[in-house]
Amino acid sequence: MKRRVVVTGIGFLSPIGNTVEDVTQNLRNGISGKEDELVSDVFGYQFPPVFRVKNFNPRHYGTHILDPFIQYAVAAAESAVQDAKFDVASVDPYVVSLSISSSKGGVHTMDRFRDRFLKNPSAIMGARIYTSSVPNFGDQWIARRMKIKGPAKCYIAACATGVAATIAGFRMVQEGQAEYCLAGAADSSIVPLMLAGYNNMRALAKQEIRPFDQRRDGFLVGEGAAVLFLETLESARARGIRVYGEIVESACAQDSRQAILFDRDDHALSRAVKNLMERSAIRPHEIDYVNLHGTGTTHGDLYETAEMKVALGEEAYGIPMSSTKAATGHMLGATGAFEIAATLLAMKESFIPPTLNLEEKDPACDLDYSPLKAKEKKMTVSLKVSMGFGGHAMAVLLRKI
Repeated sequence: MKRRVVVTGIGFLSPIGNTVEDVTQNLRNGISGKEDELVSDVFGYQFPPVFRVKNFNPRHYGTHILDPFIQYAVAAAESAVQDAKFDVASVDPYVVSLSISSSKGGVHTMDRFRDRFLKNPSAIMGARIYTSSVPNFGDQWIARRMKIKGPAKCYIAACATGVAATIAGFRMVQEGQAEYCLAGAADSSIVPLMLAGYNNMRALAKQEIRPFDQRRDGFLVGEGAAVLFLETLESARARGIRVYGEIVESACAQDSRQAILFDRDDHALSRAVKNLMERSAIRPHEIDYVNLHGTGTTHGDLYETAEMKVALGEEAYGIPMSSTKAATGHMLGATGAFEIAATLLAMKESFIPPTLNLEEKDPACDLDYSPLKAKEKKMTVSLKVSMGFGGHAMAVLLRKI
C-alpha cells in the first residue's frame, strides 16, 4: 500500500531570498532578483543580466573550496532539516535518503581550473576537479556531513532536474524504501562557457524574461538551490510538525523528436498531465493553480499554452497559472525544485505568484497567467509542470493538508 508523502521542511538559496520567509514575501510582492546593470560581468565577459544568489557565505558551512553547486546544495539541505525541526542523529541513518541533483554539476570548477590543469596536470588537481564537478557529489557531501546512509539517487533531466529529483525522493518514501528524504536540486551555471552557449543558441533574452508576452525573446540565467524534507503524513503527525503540503502523484513523458524543441504533434507534456490526473483521480476543475515552466522563449510558451489546453480542455481557461522565472531567472536544474517549493508556499499563504514583465500578452497565449501582481486565492490542489532539453516533460500534483 502506497504511503502519503508530505513536505515538512524547505531550504532555499535563491536570487529572491535564502529563507522561507524571504522567498514567500518576495514572491508575493513581485520582487525580481535580476541584477540592475544592463549587462552582467561574468569573469571578465559581458552577458545579458543574470540572477545571482546574494548574502551567502560558504565559509559558514566549511564548503568554500567546493564548487558553488555543492555549497548551495549543502546549505539548502541543512536549512530544510532545520525547518522540519528534524534531528538526523536521532534516527537510524539507513532510513534517511537523498535525492539531490544538478543538471550541470561543477561548471564553475571546470572553468576555474581548466587552464591551470592543462599547464600543470597533477593527480591532486585532477581529483579536486573531479570531486567538485560530478552532479551526484552534492548528495555525497550532504551524506558525509549529516552521516546519512540511506539510498541516494541523482537523476538528471536538464531543466526538469529539480522535478525529477523530487519525484525520485517522493517515490522512495511512498514505497517504503526510506522513511525520510532530502530531495531537490542545485545549479550554479553563471560562467562564460554556459552563458556563451545559451547566447549562441539565441536562447538568452536581451534584458528581461517576459513569459507569454508578445515581446518575449528568451530566458536569463539564475542560480541557487531548493531542497524539500519529505516524510510520511503519519510521521509528520506523530512528530507534531507543520506540513507545507502533500505530494499526491507524479508523471513523466518523453518527446524524442528534437533535442531542444518540443513537437506540438507529439504532446509529451499533455500526456504527462493526463496520466497524472488519471492516476490521482483528479479532474481539471479541481485544480486551483498551475505553476508553469514559462521560460519566455517564443516556442516554449506557445507549446506550453497549447498543451495545457489539450490536457485540461476548456477548464484551462478558468485556472489561474503563472511562471515565477521572471522573478528568479531560469535556475536551470534547480528551477523545478524551487518552483515546487514556491507553489507549496503560495498554497499555504493563499496567493497566486505573479508572472512578472507580462505587459503585452501574446494573443496566442490566451490563458490566465496572473500578470504583474499576486492574487489572493485559497488553494487546495495545485499542478506543477516542467520541461527539459532532451524532451523531458514532468508533472507533479500537490495538495494542501
